[in-house]
Order: sequence, then structure tokens, then C-alpha cells
Amino acid sequence: MTPAPVRIPVPALALISSVGAFGTHLLLPALPAIRDEFGVTSGQVQLVVSLSLLALAAGALLNGPLSDRFGRRPVALAGLGFYILGSLLAWAAEPFAGVLAGRVVQAVGGGAVITVIRAVIRDVYDRDTAASIFGYMAAFVLLVPLLVPLLGGLVAEHLGWRSNFLVAVAVGAAVGAFVWLRLPETRNPVAGDDARLVPVMLSLLRRRVFLGYALNYACSMAALQAFIAGAPLLLIGSVGLSPSEYGAWYMLTAAASLTGFALAGRLSRQAGIARMLQVGLAISVSATLLLLTVQATLGVPTPLAFMLPAMGHTFANALMAPSATSGAIGERPDQAGAAAGLLGFLQFLFAAAAAQLAGLLQDRTELGVALVMAVASLGAAAAYLLLVRPATAGQPDARQAQ
Repeated sequence: MTPAPVRIPVPALALISSVGAFGTHLLLPALPAIRDEFGVTSGQVQLVVSLSLLALAAGALLNGPLSDRFGRRPVALAGLGFYILGSLLAWAAEPFAGVLAGRVVQAVGGGAVITVIRAVIRDVYDRDTAASIFGYMAAFVLLVPLLVPLLGGLVAEHLGWRSNFLVAVAVGAAVGAFVWLRLPETRNPVAGDDARLVPVMLSLLRRRVFLGYALNYACSMAALQAFIAGAPLLLIGSVGLSPSEYGAWYMLTAAASLTGFALAGRLSRQAGIARMLQVGLAISVSATLLLLTVQATLGVPTPLAFMLPAMGHTFANALMAPSATSGAIGERPDQAGAAAGLLGFLQFLFAAAAAQLAGLLQDRTELGVALVMAVASLGAAAAYLLLVRPATAGQPDARQAQ
């Protein structure tokens, strides 16, 4: 038998899935303080972000199939337990390596929650509706990073950067209580009986359309992560903004993302995922190449000169992400958890590489962030044009059969 149909409110799904983003964005304005306290380089402190992204990748790969086999609720609750434990470990750690270890554990937990919620959406919605729901949910989730960097900067300035981890503990505990009390089980137990990790993952990777959607999504998110991780080191470390001032500037790009996700939620069902991806790619490639040109011309840019082109990519990424997510996960509706897990693995793997590369380049050139963003955006365009579009050319809007 299958579970009774449910319709979980989008704000509730967004609240649960935002816990991982909360932990990451809360810490970003504190990266320069962590770098200075431990006497490490920009590339080394970037490990706080990139190692946690690798942990998210590994966790997503396992948590998707685990949620297919054991259920969405148990995996989400276990992930929140790891999130709280990791936050406490990082708060109490003395050496820099201890902070990294705590962030990795925290990220494993946050990744489990993100993967489970993606699978829940595909459990209860069809593909095109799911794309719309992903857009609305992401718009709601963007309310968190819209405010959290400012909160993180204020906490770091007045209470010290370690206090950010205590704030994450409180949020993780509150979300855990909500999941325990309100999240129903949506997994189809019959489909979950065949949740074998390696065969399912290999079958997905052999699907050209899945791979194209997944690489498009992963590359676009890598460009976004290069900005998220590298911009604080550039604008705080080189331009001279305070952490709270950076948090205020970051709200511009978060607002652009919020607008893009809201439009994706409104338009995806009518326009179709192909058109959403095509428009988003055109804007993304143009914006990142403009950012690279502006920064190469100005050297160390003003905050406005850097943020305006970055807003173009964050807006475009928001237009594309719900459609790419729905297209990829919809390739195996019977194994939505595994598909969501593999998508998350590729997303976080590419994001970790982009964040670390941006940090390493930042030690050598002020162009590091813009270079990584431009290359990643071109990669997203190539994935769609070479893998997805040829395979779906005969379909009106590139939507696959259920």
C-alpha cells in the first residue's frame, strides 16, 4: 500500500529545509574573524565552507536512498541530531581543525534534511507542479539568507564568532521539534524496498537527461557558491567593509534571488521548464561575464560594482534551480529519494570545488571569485545545450513523461 495523499504547506517544508542554509549563511560574515584568530590564509579558512560542502555531498548520496528504505521522517530527525551535535562541537573546539570537524558534522545533518524535503515534494506532487512548489519553497527559504548574514555579522561583532554556533543549536532544536510533531511520512514503501545505492545511482547517471539537468543545476549552484564563499573575503578583507555592512550589502543579492524564485514559482507551470532554463542561462552567462569584465577593469571593485552583476546571476540561478531540480528528480519518480540524493551530491561536490578554488585564487588575484563564477555559468549552459536540449527537442516544453 501507499501512503494517503497529503499536501504539506510550502512554508512548513521551507522551514525544515532551511536549517542547513541557516548554519552556512550565519557563519559567512565571521570567516575573516576566524581567519585572523587562527592565523590561517584565505584558502585555508575557506575549508570551513568547502569541507562542509563535501560533507553535504557525501551525506546527500547516502541519505536519499536511506530515506527511500527507512522513511523520510527518521532520516530528517537523525540529520537534525547531527546538525545540533556538529554545532556544539565547533562551538567548543579550540584548534582550527576542531572547528572544521564540527562544521563537517553540522553539514552532514543539514544535507540530510535538504535531501529528504526534496524527496517529500516529489512524493506528493507531479513534476510540473513540483517545479512550481520548488520555486515557491525556495522563495520562502530565501527569507533566511536575506536576514541571516546580517544576524551573523552582528553576533560575531558583539558576542564573538563562536556564538554563531549556539544560535545554530537553538534553531536546529526548534526545527527538530517541528519535524517530530508535524511532518508526516510520505515514502512509498513498495518503491523503497529496492533502494539499493549503487545500481540506482548508476542507472540515473546513464540517463542523459538526468545528467544534463543535474550538471546544469550543479554548475549554476557552483557559481552561486563561489560568490557566497568568496565575496566576504573580498569585500570585508580587501574593500574594508565590516561584517554587518557586508550582511547589509548581501541582502541585495538575496533579494534578487527571492524575486527570481517567486517568479519561478509563478511561471514554471505555465512556461515549462525548458523556457525557464533558457531564459535563466542567458541572464546568468551575461551577468557573470559582465562581473569578470568590470572587476578586470576596476581591480578591487566598489561594493555596488561587484554586487550589481552578482545580483544578475543570483536572480538567474533562482529562475533555473526549481526547473532543473524537478527535471532531474522526475527522471525516477519511484526513487525520488535516490534521485534527490545524487542531485545533492553533485550540487555540493561542485559547490565545494568552486568555493575552495575561489579561496585559493583569492590569495593570488582579486579576480578569483569572478573567474570561477563565469566558468561555472558557462558549464551550466553547456550541460543544458549538449545533454538536455538534444534529448528533449521533440517535446513542446522539454517536460518528460511521468
